[in-house]
Amino acid sequence: MTLLKRNLFLFLLLISAYASAAGINNFEKNFKLSPQPQQVEMLAGKGLSAFSLQSVYLQGTAQKPVLQGILASLPHASRPGTGTLTLQLSDNSSLPASREGYVMEIKNGQVLASARSQAGLFYACQTLLQLLEDARDQKIVIPAVRITDYPDIDYRAVHIDLKHHLDAGYYYYSVIDRLAAFKINAIIIEFEDKLRYRKSPVVGADHAISIEEFAAISRYAKERNIEISPLVQGLGHASFILKHEQYKDIRDTITSDWSFDPMNPKTYEVQFSLYEDAIKATPYGKYLHVGGDEVGNIGMSELSKKSGLSHLQLNLFWLNKVSEFAVKHNRIPIFWDDMTFKLADLYRTTWDETMSAQEVDEAWAKNESRLNKNIKLFPKECRYMRWNYDYPGIPGNLRALDWYKSNGLKAIAATAAQFLWPMVPRRQSNFATIKDFSRITAEKDLEGILCTAWDDCSPHAETYFRGFHSFAFFTWNYSDAKADDVHALFRWRFYAPALSSPSLAFQDELEQAIAFWDTALVVNTHRFHYPKEINLIELPDPQKNGAWSQKYKTRVASAKKEIDRHQLISDRLGKAIALARRNEYALLVFNQINELQIYPARLLLLLDKYDNAGSAAAKSAAKKEIENYTAGFSQVRKNFEEAFTKTRILSNPEGYQLDQNWHDHLANGTVNSDWMYVYELAMNTELAKWLSK
Repeated sequence: MTLLKRNLFLFLLLISAYASAAGINNFEKNFKLSPQPQQVEMLAGKGLSAFSLQSVYLQGTAQKPVLQGILASLPHASRPGTGTLTLQLSDNSSLPASREGYVMEIKNGQVLASARSQAGLFYACQTLLQLLEDARDQKIVIPAVRITDYPDIDYRAVHIDLKHHLDAGYYYYSVIDRLAAFKINAIIIEFEDKLRYRKSPVVGADHAISIEEFAAISRYAKERNIEISPLVQGLGHASFILKHEQYKDIRDTITSDWSFDPMNPKTYEVQFSLYEDAIKATPYGKYLHVGGDEVGNIGMSELSKKSGLSHLQLNLFWLNKVSEFAVKHNRIPIFWDDMTFKLADLYRTTWDETMSAQEVDEAWAKNESRLNKNIKLFPKECRYMRWNYDYPGIPGNLRALDWYKSNGLKAIAATAAQFLWPMVPRRQSNFATIKDFSRITAEKDLEGILCTAWDDCSPHAETYFRGFHSFAFFTWNYSDAKADDVHALFRWRFYAPALSSPSLAFQDELEQAIAFWDTALVVNTHRFHYPKEINLIELPDPQKNGAWSQKYKTRVASAKKEIDRHQLISDRLGKAIALARRNEYALLVFNQINELQIYPARLLLLLDKYDNAGSAAAKSAAKKEIENYTAGFSQVRKNFEEAFTKTRILSNPEGYQLDQNWHDHLANGTVNSDWMYVYELAMNTELAKWLSK
């Protein structure tokens, strides 16, 4: 090759590489796929418009997966060709090894999706749906492209907790559709008393969902590559069972409904009956989550004391019994693992980020032998769920994960989209923790990862989806993406491309607003728990002008800032609702949360106005404003509940028995929905007395 030809060849290669890079950059600018695929390659040829697909062709043994959105009405074709989506099952070596992997080519007005399994074809169609949505929303054409995709982590589950609420039946189908679109492939459903158990009927609440209805939901999920497995709490967290009179004799401590007696045979009769019904309600599940966390003072019963077993051995005795049951019923048991480390004096190392690596090493050197000498008691068939909702990368948590692996035990990670927070999740929907534990799960090749959504303070499920999206994003194809970018991608996909603009971001602002709302009317307490007593702020003394405002000047200053923040959020939500193409209901829920949370700030400013009023007439007028404002709270509550009750059953049925509320869960404070406004209602009661003076 002459020098001229060589230089021309290199120049053409350079131009080709530049064009390819430019093509990919342009593609990624216009088409925001989430989770992001593993590989995107631009192809020569024409692309595909949003409405040009007219049919679907099934090649070989492929079956038609559930098709949604633009694809839902495609009829069958007799052959591939222009305007056709071809779905092909293949064992071609060029395909990803993962059963959920696929290769999809879009070129010249047609689509070919190839995969090793139906799951891969389903996910190819989810990606295609996103491309078609973006093409439609922006009135552009999808360019010719090849996408190769597969997940980093095989088991990617979210947690649905029914502890303190129940949703309308149709809503679960909506949740499943949206999780499937994010390529979530599993759900752990925590039933508590919201399943209509047949073998122990007293446990199920009067409004509980039937076994048959939930089995239908499970089938719907399975068709969308989501496997639902049940969580029925055991050993600890058993108040929904042990609160009933007929089960008091199997309490570990007779005065507490919190935990079972692990040595009482009747414990297992009751637990196994609940497990059997939960398995029937989730017939396609692989796992049985048996709970087992936060047991407290295990070993208090006479039978436990007589057994001669240590507290750790009692815990493992129970775990072996329930694991044996799970295996006999073709389920893999999952166990929250905190008690394992608590009873070996190692638990602090797994959560306390202030411990140095040296302190962690010293603690393990001192106490690991407590675990090792009982290693034969750890059931090998169990999956040990290592939960950390704050700092999963700390040395002690990593040490715990490595301990499992070195002893031939299998671990599943657990992070959280919702922890103890009232009304909305915090910490940017717990972004950093979800990101870190997703990376650790992939790097350590764990069995999978669960994203919990605890119901202790029972926020609306619509507030969880940003966290679920971050979880899906990082567990499918991890990258070192920043919160603002991932959240912009979420708004693009969940609502519409127009909402990805930073000028329409509202959820972080709402998190901050709710943080003020939490404690605006009280001192030395917080809405994280239902209060045993309510310490309200003082009300102004009409004889001490300005004293109240001076005492609460910091709070009043914050209230003024919150008025501005409320308006900012309101403006952004108003624009978002107008622009949204999908999931408008979530925006309506957030809007009503915003209108509720500003109530204390406005009240504080009215009290400040009264306190600083200089004349009797001005004080009287300010007092009337306060009276009118508090009278309007019933309408604020009505508007809020009208939004929530489109999907949620807010109150428990008549005669519902609350448990002892050992953890002071906010949502377990009242049978009706008063717990949502516990401080507002208390303050309005005090204000009524104050106004009458």
